[in-house]
Amino acid sequence: MEEQGKIISSCDIDANLALQIWTRGKTPRLSLLNKAKNSRKLIHIAWVEKRDRTLSIGGKKPGENITYTVNDFEPAITKILTEYFAATNFRLKYFKLVLDLEKAINRPEPVMNKSDFAMMTDEKRSCLWVADCSGGDRTKGMFRPFFPMSEEESSAVPEEKLAINGAAMRTTEGLYKTGAVEALKKANPERWHNTVRVTAAAMLLGFSYCGADGSKTSDALWTAGEKPKVLNPNVTAMKAPERKLSIHDADLLRLGHKMTAFIRHCYILDDVSVSYSGDSEKELQAAGFTRTRRLDFNTGTLGDVPYRTTFYENEAEGLTAFGCNPRMQTARHTGDMVITIPSGTFSEAMKNDTMGGSSANEFYTITRLLWAKQFGEWFGNLKPYVRKFAGLIEG
Repeated sequence: MEEQGKIISSCDIDANLALQIWTRGKTPRLSLLNKAKNSRKLIHIAWVEKRDRTLSIGGKKPGENITYTVNDFEPAITKILTEYFAATNFRLKYFKLVLDLEKAINRPEPVMNKSDFAMMTDEKRSCLWVADCSGGDRTKGMFRPFFPMSEEESSAVPEEKLAINGAAMRTTEGLYKTGAVEALKKANPERWHNTVRVTAAAMLLGFSYCGADGSKTSDALWTAGEKPKVLNPNVTAMKAPERKLSIHDADLLRLGHKMTAFIRHCYILDDVSVSYSGDSEKELQAAGFTRTRRLDFNTGTLGDVPYRTTFYENEAEGLTAFGCNPRMQTARHTGDMVITIPSGTFSEAMKNDTMGGSSANEFYTITRLLWAKQFGEWFGNLKPYVRKFAGLIEG
């Protein structure tokens, strides 16, 4: 293993186990060193995302078996990642990716006709800003936030600050010139600052892309702009191209949309409950819910398989529920997935997903609320590992 790469940092868990960060110039790996057996195992660092996961290794004594939980590893993971940050060129790549990712999620979608608001595409629905120049003069308008602002955010970004004057202003650079992005980061750093920083750190370190495998993209981020090593001195090596990030790229599509869904809906996620049931229909009806209709969700919306989703209402409690039955076997959960939310909150979320257009797109809002919930859990699991070096602003 040493010939293929090298150990950058290491931390003993106890006399039997050490955790190490190993790399060969691309996305780092986590090395599990069994000191009793003097053997190593390389794994993706995404392994530590599931906090209820356990690891069992053989001890020094015959027949001895030692079991650890992922939570036992948090101090060690934090230490070796912090050392890795300081000892490699991770710092430069990280801060560049933070800026690129921030610009990708804040790229405004142009709208030139008022009729476009009535039937917006999912691509435009998934953005955080609209460059609204639909008033007749396509060179003038305003940036409209496609997310609900808190009182502090509204005070920091008044409407007059978002004016568009000139065609060149309809761009990401134009939005940044208004100072709106920086103002939002100061007004609500957890939503606008920390979210981007944790995600950028996760991408470079080889964590999952919110549950999906992003290893190829992460490796490409490490090699972007660099010349490949060639053995023939007569060969001129070209630098690997830099790629402009977009949340609509195939590799980043799911992560980017989950991220923007979280930023848009983070203020209501405590009201959204996701649970699992062996028979969602029986349990929901026993809890006072009435079935109203069914809707099929294709693969890639609610999960890695298609789902048949049944809508339920509990008027007495003011609750809406969705019983999501996987039509094929999935490794992500057992039984049906049940999403429960106050009916008024769900109506508000649909309104926030339309910007004045049709508010009846339940399909879109259900998926975004689930994605936002998944991103929030992923974000919370990763944050403790990177908070010491990611430049987070703690409240």
